[in-house]
Amino acid sequence: MTKVLGIHSSPIKNGNTAWLLDYALQEAEKAGKVTTETVALSGLTIADCRHCNWCMTKQTPDRLCSITDDASPILEKIRECDVLILASPVYFSRLSGTLACLIDRTRCFTFGKSGHLALKGKVGVALAVGWCRNLGMETTLAGIHGAFLLHEMLAPSCHAAGALYGVGVVSGQRDEAFSYKRDKLGVKDDREGLHSTGLYVREAIRTAKGRLK
Repeated sequence: MTKVLGIHSSPIKNGNTAWLLDYALQEAEKAGKVTTETVALSGLTIADCRHCNWCMTKQTPDRLCSITDDASPILEKIRECDVLILASPVYFSRLSGTLACLIDRTRCFTFGKSGHLALKGKVGVALAVGWCRNLGMETTLAGIHGAFLLHEMLAPSCHAAGALYGVGVVSGQRDEAFSYKRDKLGVKDDREGLHSTGLYVREAIRTAKGRLK
């Protein structure tokens, strides 16, 4: 069974980023023999990585980081999954600070005493939701993708989806007069983005299943 963990960092409980992540997990389930789980970071307390190097000398399988907060159980879930999907809204042409903070805390997997490069070989998927297609999508995806590379994870590209770093989906849809609509869930109308999401996620599942054989 392939374990897929989806994490999103939108402060809006049922907003565009949460909806897109749920859609991506539904697409993953279509592959069969897949279990999915969602984690929303909104409202959680996740401290900054202190670069104290505790994980390098004192880490144990039961305690990954010197800091005990809401990131602790999430880090354990990340360690156990086969496919990690990280979804962020686009903030000032970059990923959200909340997700960046969690990513910094995964340093415990890169240098950890009990699990050096613990995420190596896992499959990573980056998703971004932006108001416009050309205002930070690529930089947000590249930021997440860079974290996957640092962990020596597998982050497949998908030519058919037009996806190199992951998939960006637009939440700000325009009407016939090129004015923005007021729909709260505009991602539902980005047919190209959703099609690419499905293709990309299924490619990630195929990659993970091939690795687990």
